[in-house]
Amino acid sequence: MPTSLTIAEAALATGLTTYTLRYYEQIGLIDPVPRRSGQRIYGDPEMRLIQFVLRLRGTGMPMRDIQEYVRLRRLGETPESIIGRGDLLERHAMHLRGELVTLTETITRLDEKIALYRSIYGADGTPAPVAGNAAESNVDATPTPRRKHA
Repeated sequence: MPTSLTIAEAALATGLTTYTLRYYEQIGLIDPVPRRSGQRIYGDPEMRLIQFVLRLRGTGMPMRDIQEYVRLRRLGETPESIIGRGDLLERHAMHLRGELVTLTETITRLDEKIALYRSIYGADGTPAPVAGNAAESNVDATPTPRRKHA
């Protein structure tokens, strides 16, 4: 069954505002939407394109690159279009892989910090027990201020 949504329904379905949908059409990010009695009617092709644009936006792809992708898409299945779209997506995928490496390194560092802090203070916020028996060694289990952690 084909989709036939008004702009308000399309906005609700995509999480965008009606203003944003009109703006995307105005800047060429989505194809001109067919109208019935002057009102925009979003069908399956329009909704698929909007969802793809949202997916690209969700990856942080710059709007200019998305516009270029849509421009190339409009050329059809020409060699220029296919090569251009493939190159554009490849560059963005390489960028995302670089971000993934950075994020993975950052998460590893965060996990190390969390483990360090948990070794000093338990998950409930109380000081973690010191190795050995504190009562026997007359060592206070409370951390000292001399230990500094970044």
